[in-house]
Amino acid sequence: MSLGSAIHSAFAGLRATQSKLAVTSDNIANANTVGYTRKSVETIANNAGSSSTSTVVSSQVQRQVDEMLRDSYWQKSSSNAFEQVVADFTKRLDDYMGKIDSESSLPKLLNNFNSSLIKLASDPKSQSNQSQVISSARTFAAELNASSAQVQSLREGAEAGVTSEVERTNLLLKDIEVLEKDIIAERASGRSVAGMNDVMDQKLGELSKYLDIDVHRDGDGELRISTVSGLTLYDVKAAQLSFSSSASLGPGAVGNPVEVVSPSGSRSSLQPADFKGGTIGGRLTLRDKVLPEAQARLDELAAQLSQSLSTNTKQGVAGDDGNSPPVKLGYKVDASGFKTSGDRIEMSFTDAHGNARDVTFVAVSDPSLLPLDGRATAKADDIVYGIDISAGAASLQSQVASALGASFEVSAPASGELQIFADTGATSAKLTSLMVKSTQTTARQSGLALPVFYDSENGGTPYSGALENGGQKVGYAKRITINDALLSNPGLLEGQDPSGSGADQARAQFLTEAISSTRIDFDPQSGIGGQGAPYHGTIADFANEVISKQGQVATSAKSALTSAKTALSLSQKAYESSYKVDVDTELVNLMQLQNAYSANARVLNASNKLFEQLMALVR
Repeated sequence: MSLGSAIHSAFAGLRATQSKLAVTSDNIANANTVGYTRKSVETIANNAGSSSTSTVVSSQVQRQVDEMLRDSYWQKSSSNAFEQVVADFTKRLDDYMGKIDSESSLPKLLNNFNSSLIKLASDPKSQSNQSQVISSARTFAAELNASSAQVQSLREGAEAGVTSEVERTNLLLKDIEVLEKDIIAERASGRSVAGMNDVMDQKLGELSKYLDIDVHRDGDGELRISTVSGLTLYDVKAAQLSFSSSASLGPGAVGNPVEVVSPSGSRSSLQPADFKGGTIGGRLTLRDKVLPEAQARLDELAAQLSQSLSTNTKQGVAGDDGNSPPVKLGYKVDASGFKTSGDRIEMSFTDAHGNARDVTFVAVSDPSLLPLDGRATAKADDIVYGIDISAGAASLQSQVASALGASFEVSAPASGELQIFADTGATSAKLTSLMVKSTQTTARQSGLALPVFYDSENGGTPYSGALENGGQKVGYAKRITINDALLSNPGLLEGQDPSGSGADQARAQFLTEAISSTRIDFDPQSGIGGQGAPYHGTIADFANEVISKQGQVATSAKSALTSAKTALSLSQKAYESSYKVDVDTELVNLMQLQNAYSANARVLNASNKLFEQLMALVR
């Protein structure tokens, strides 16, 4: 190696070592800086065409980041953010609902109401007993109102959070667009973009807390961001999220969607797959699924209580066609009360194969609702038909006959009696029961059923389970109130003995049995029971289930959050281990680099002395 080559190599070594010293010093200085990733510079041997001459060339500053661990960390961060929001809201509702045995809980207040009815049965004429029934009924209705208000308040809170988080997401997307342009420009100029990529990762990490995102760089190194469902959030230019708070977010109201607006102006709504991560996904899940289901449970409790107390049930009696021997057998029932939307005719029979079948006819006043969905009733396997009562009582026969077909003979005389017979010899079908369940719409002294509760909408209307206008049950817990007729005349609670000569305990007994003894099917859309196996129990049982279910939801959300936190912690440790600065290691590197720098400096010093000696010889 010539003297010039030695000097050249030493200078190259000094420059390379100086670059590494600068990077190592930065690593040590920023060891505790959030988002800073360890940097490094690689040196490459460069032969100048002669085996006796070689130098070293430094590469650009590189980040030490495992992108697979980073992407996994972002996904876990998104899941954790989602579970955190859901757990927080469900806990707040669970805290409000309380425990089953809490003094102000719905089961406890319903039990108080039931106890007051039992006491009334012992002395129906007691004004004190009557007042206690009115007071406990009013307290229970008020708690349903308050619980419903709490659910809606949480829904509104969840939506309000979406508004602020969409705004922050849009700012992040704009920042990412500007930063990515700077990265591209710096890269094109040949300068290192390691520090700028650190900033980019911080912004993408924050973005992942709001939305579950997919981040990758194309073969040309340019950034692409999309939602899980594939909606583009960034591709050369940033898209923006669009969201408008609902003007009214009451029970049954559907909230507005979050849309992705592309740079060209096209709009696409976020898909259900996008709601499984991030705080925005968590809030939309709360607003559109978790909290509406909680409202549905309250509505179901309020609806079934009101309807059970005010339903007149007419049991059919066995009948035949009058021939001897009879050819057609079946049932006759008084259907004169079948005139309010929501009233029902229930029929059971065995088919030709011996299978038990149930049929439910539901009264509707709006024919546009027909045909009815099978979910119009809570029963699992019943066949559901709608009956248009706006056509008048005379059309009952034709509508029922049309629904049942030729296997059954239907008649409905002007007297209001409904007769359904089957020719058991010709069809092998056999009726086993027939009944009419109609709503007692007015509070009166006679009879057993009593509309204790009313729907406060439109100045106060009886609750009948009407399906019109989206269904009377939707939001009913918010509107349930005590019947004004009972407030002005508590004596209606006395009932009347069959002779009409005095008070009778039968009404109070009927009302208390409707709460604590009669077992019915409950709508599985409340989240209690399933579509094929609805919850079957008393109203008192269901009140307990409402509180238990909310506790289960909160516990499940808490458990999911704990799992998400554990996964996030493990992922964070793995990710940080791929880029975190180890100060001890960097100090060792620093010492080695200082030694290398000194070695190159000694080569230069020796070369300088040799040059001086040569020059002295020349002179």
